[in-house]
Amino acid sequence: MMSITNLQQADSPRHLALDQALALVQNLHRHLDTETLVDTLWQQAAALAQASGLRYRHPDHGLDIDLGDGPHSASYTLTHQGAELGELVFRFRSRVDEAALARAEDLLALAMPALRNALIHHQARQRAAHAENVEILAAAPPESRLRRRPADAVRDTASDDALVLVSLDGFDEIRERHGETWAHTLIHTIGEQIREGLRDADSVFQIDEGLLAVLLPRTSEPAALDVARKIRVLIAGLHLRDGRVTSQLTACMGVAGAKAAKTPEDVLDRANAALAAARNEGSNTIRAASI
Repeated sequence: MMSITNLQQADSPRHLALDQALALVQNLHRHLDTETLVDTLWQQAAALAQASGLRYRHPDHGLDIDLGDGPHSASYTLTHQGAELGELVFRFRSRVDEAALARAEDLLALAMPALRNALIHHQARQRAAHAENVEILAAAPPESRLRRRPADAVRDTASDDALVLVSLDGFDEIRERHGETWAHTLIHTIGEQIREGLRDADSVFQIDEGLLAVLLPRTSEPAALDVARKIRVLIAGLHLRDGRVTSQLTACMGVAGAKAAKTPEDVLDRANAALAAARNEGSNTIRAASI
């Protein structure tokens, strides 16, 4: 049995292409029910890493979901943005190689925002059920009973998905002036700043030098454009000091929604085209694929 004591959301999917990661995020965030999400996670792990089973436990939420079997396993304690998300075990029929395990870990990192949402939904449903039972015992009038699913406040299920590509202006010059390590640290810091301003379900990944991808589940393209404008303000608040000279950071962004695309590859292509249009217009520009 292999064990990793604490798996947190990664800065980038190391062994998955961006379009593959986008497809997984779209699929995983379709589910607010914990059991359905875990079953979907198992199906994806079977496809990506030949997992033959999966067990998910969160004693505080009363959850213990056991699917499939296998003599070999890799276990994880999950943490996302300071929240403890329980324990997960991947099972395999034969000894798993490092590449397959890395893909499984990428999948798990992508799933953690969705898992956190599902746990919020699960807890809200438990509280709602308890409240309804209390009302029935107290003969409360029907008007006071909860009529709306608590999960509706967590996520709007009717929306689309969107992708924002963020390209830091002048990154090549920054890297040449300050070095590769410093430039990577800068991008990592910007990614963390963006992540802190987003919803729990959203994800930020570095996909290339100076390029970040922001995945926004259940977000329309116009709403993603608003997110991009907020990211632009956030980046503008960051400054780069070079000796006595201080310069403001800017970025170009390309925005694309999934509604007009047939595949995740189409979403990525449309976002890349929008980013290219933004770069052609000059620094600090945002363009949406539909505009």
